[in-house]
Amino acid sequence: MGSAEVQRAGVRRRVAMVAHSHVLGGIEQHVVTLSAELARQGHAVAYAGPSDGWLGAQMRAAGHTCIDLPMNGMYDPVSAWRLARFARRWGADVLHGHALRGGRYADWAGRWSGVPAVATAHSTNAWKWFSPRRRLIAVSEAVRGFLLDKGLPAELVRVVYSGVPDVGPMPAPDGAALSPQRPLVLGMIARFEAVKGHDLALRALAELGPGLPVRLRLAGADTTAWGREVHAQVQALGLGEVVEFLGQRSDVPDVLARLDVVLAPSRRESLCLSLVEAGAAGRPGIAARVGGIPEVLGEDEGGLLVPPEDPHALAGAIRRLAAQPALRLALGAAARRRYEQRFTLAAMREGVEAVYDAAIHAGGSPGKSA
Repeated sequence: MGSAEVQRAGVRRRVAMVAHSHVLGGIEQHVVTLSAELARQGHAVAYAGPSDGWLGAQMRAAGHTCIDLPMNGMYDPVSAWRLARFARRWGADVLHGHALRGGRYADWAGRWSGVPAVATAHSTNAWKWFSPRRRLIAVSEAVRGFLLDKGLPAELVRVVYSGVPDVGPMPAPDGAALSPQRPLVLGMIARFEAVKGHDLALRALAELGPGLPVRLRLAGADTTAWGREVHAQVQALGLGEVVEFLGQRSDVPDVLARLDVVLAPSRRESLCLSLVEAGAAGRPGIAARVGGIPEVLGEDEGGLLVPPEDPHALAGAIRRLAAQPALRLALGAAARRRYEQRFTLAAMREGVEAVYDAAIHAGGSPGKSA
């Protein structure tokens, strides 16, 4: 592979992203986006994780160095040893684990190799395997508060919001009065899992009835068990003419361009990347007041917040934005401003770089043998 000094020519840092993934979701999108932004700014990025999923394919396609690392469960010393060996041979400056399993193996390999390790916490309900000795990135204040409640040291947990590419602001959606020819177009861009609350959105639409012209577009792989359940609910509620399944989409900006409002009636959410993406496009959201969602929308600033598990309140918020096109546009503009203030790629990268610097300066013994 050659010496680390030769490989380092013109490189700011060498960062190994560690993530266990076989599917596509917010964590995977975040790893790809962060890796691309770091590479654009002169860092070298590697990926350590399963090669047979969406994330592995994306990282290979982007030209990052990749090592197939199965990380079988939480007790796979062979994977930890291989990661430690790779980190030393590749000349890594930092191991960056994502979620519990990635964080666990980054910490394990870091201790064996002497390479500093950090982890990103992407959830408000998982913490057990994060080391209290390692620096943690929380994707929202909600996640940070959860981690501190579990006893992780405040001085080692920093909030860095996940950024998304700047796709806008897109042309404002048509503000004309609604009609059967111009329905209010709602959208959900989310994994088909019960936690995302697709059923709550359907119950809200059923409550609206045929008097309000509205359409709901659902983007995401609907082949899961929950996806099949949502299909059945659409038919049971008589919403077949109202709901459109778009399938898995990689062209999120094109999806957003055809929406008036993004829905996120989630039961649990660390941040909600689809609302961040909506803000970049200048689209307002209607979302449950859970987890990090209020940090994205503000208090009815970039959209409307409703109580969780409340399809009646969700239906009321939809009626309100359907009746007030000027409010829709004002909320969309505010969502765009919030994006520019806290969710840009530059803001994310600078925050992550600061954590890397702190971890590198705090210690790690690169001379140790793997």
